[in-house]
Amino acid sequence: MLHGFSDAPSHKIFITVGWCASGVFAVLGFLGVMMLGVPSDPCTPDATGCGPEPTTFAAVGAALLALAVAAAGWSVFWHLRDKRYRFHPPPNWPPTPPGWQPLPGWSPPPTFPKAPQGWNFWR
Repeated sequence: MLHGFSDAPSHKIFITVGWCASGVFAVLGFLGVMMLGVPSDPCTPDATGCGPEPTTFAAVGAALLALAVAAAGWSVFWHLRDKRYRFHPPPNWPPTPPGWQPLPGWSPPPTFPKAPQGWNFWR
């Protein structure tokens, strides 16, 4: 980095993990609510030989669906945070057109003056 320039901060791993977790939680949640929550054999509550109550499966499924929504919200949060970054050239650089963003991998020409020490290009 000749000028101290680097690409915009990116949180792609957080976004990807959030969407993957959301998908897994959603599938398991729908299974819990729709399929496993349906009683197949009538059974008195807490009787011997009975499995977990259907409402237990439905409650676990609802909790997993809530986790899916939270994971999707996590991804949206990091995506919106990445989109807020704006490029700010140093004061001794030529002016840039309004709204101009350098492409990933772009570096300033060697003729550009060096940025001041500690200059933050992305805010």
